[in-house]
Amino acid sequence: MSSSYSSVLAVAAAMLVAGAVSASPVGAQNAYKAGSSSYRVDQSINATQTMQGQSVESSASTLQLISLSLAPASQGLQFSLTVDSASTILAGAPPQQQEMANAAMRELKGRRVTGLMSPQGRVSTAQASDSAPSSEQMVSSARGFLPKLPAGGLKAGASWNDSTTSRFNNNGVDGTTTVISSHSVVGDTTIAGQAAWKITQKGTVRLSGNGVSQGAEISLDGKGTVEGHSFVSKSGVYLGGEQRLTQDMTINVPAAGMTIPMEQNVMTRVTRIGG
Repeated sequence: MSSSYSSVLAVAAAMLVAGAVSASPVGAQNAYKAGSSSYRVDQSINATQTMQGQSVESSASTLQLISLSLAPASQGLQFSLTVDSASTILAGAPPQQQEMANAAMRELKGRRVTGLMSPQGRVSTAQASDSAPSSEQMVSSARGFLPKLPAGGLKAGASWNDSTTSRFNNNGVDGTTTVISSHSVVGDTTIAGQAAWKITQKGTVRLSGNGVSQGAEISLDGKGTVEGHSFVSKSGVYLGGEQRLTQDMTINVPAAGMTIPMEQNVMTRVTRIGG
């Protein structure tokens, strides 16, 4: 396995984990408000991996613009999540590796996930607009994009725990990501002119998977911590937030007798830009 290949895999894994992390439960008035919003999702990924006794550092940044529509349904809310655009920059990467990443981002544009969720944001059904190999990953990300609202609603001093598990399929590797978090309402504030609650998050993350990629059997295993904060308006609109993930991960390639330790730091920022 080349160092450039494992760097791509590290970025992909980090994006999957961060997608799961963004599923932190947040709420306002115990229900989401029907309507449409657009969001900007910025992510920076820094990784250090050790191969043959040498450390290799890599970094990447991604930008996605996402549209979300919620409409009343007989049993909750119908949702539609669309990727309007996506791009990435791999710092210092060779042209071929950057083009691979660009192609993956281009494939995301216009793809959509639709389904049904409860007023508190818990998805009961979800389906992608196509059957591409990454559809399962898209559905998992859509299930976790909106924070889950606590049953008792939000108030100053409220706290609760949450656990989410999502599946992924990336570069031939199937696996799961589990996030266990605790959340607290630390007060109210104003975001873009809207009264909102601020909620903090602290938790743990586990990632595991295996499969065949580029003809080689590989397995992934990782654990880490996540912390951050989110904002939700008092009228029931998700306004965005920030999460920071720190993770230790191992990539195993049995046929090559390789075990590649990796450290990752991922910063994700979600900003509501329209609606």
